[in-house]
Amino acid sequence: MKHDHKRFVAHFDMLGMKQAVLRNADEAWKALCDINEARKRIYQISIDIIGRNQIVENRVRTFFFSDTVIIFTLSDEPEDLYAILILSSELFSNALHRCVPMRGGIAHGEFFFNLEESLFLGKPLVRAYQIGECAQWIGIVVDQFIAKMAGSYPIGQEIIQWDVPQKNNELKNEYVINWPWIFRNNFTVKPVSLVAFYKAFQLLFGPYDDLQESAKIKYKNTVNFINSILNNL
Repeated sequence: MKHDHKRFVAHFDMLGMKQAVLRNADEAWKALCDINEARKRIYQISIDIIGRNQIVENRVRTFFFSDTVIIFTLSDEPEDLYAILILSSELFSNALHRCVPMRGGIAHGEFFFNLEESLFLGKPLVRAYQIGECAQWIGIVVDQFIAKMAGSYPIGQEIIQWDVPQKNNELKNEYVINWPWIFRNNFTVKPVSLVAFYKAFQLLFGPYDDLQESAKIKYKNTVNFINSILNNL
């Protein structure tokens, strides 16, 4: 009997964490622990779809490796899609609240794992890494399969097409999580200024003017994305 190993897989980088550890290891460790505690809370969120009710924890597995987070689902049913989108967006938001910027990608495909041996392998992990890593911002890119599947459910508006700034200085039209819209009530002052957005990150990463130019561009591109979304509410 052939087993179906199709799943949704997310790959996230905590941007600047290496520098944060060198600058203030205690604060970086506290931030990582707080993000993991947020994951535990998010795991208990209820998913109600097609008359079936489950919690996020029943559909996903999450692993932290230093400054990397890997999330994958147990299958590719609608509940799995909901679970990984909820966990990814909420974890992203909680990380921002804890002043840890994250950049990630989510993809679909054949993915293998062995929990006892901590082994993971599959094209969607590679794809999730690629689409997230190429982006020059703080945000989440998803593949076309996920965007199309989400469009069949009430979560379609949470994924939009966007010209995402790339590391090669070009723009690439991608499907992305519309996180400024999802968490729009968190923005009390509009438009969001670059100074105000970065202010909370100074404890971990130091003054904005001391950042490398590539890091500065990520924050600028993110603020531009936020304001573009908020201006259209």
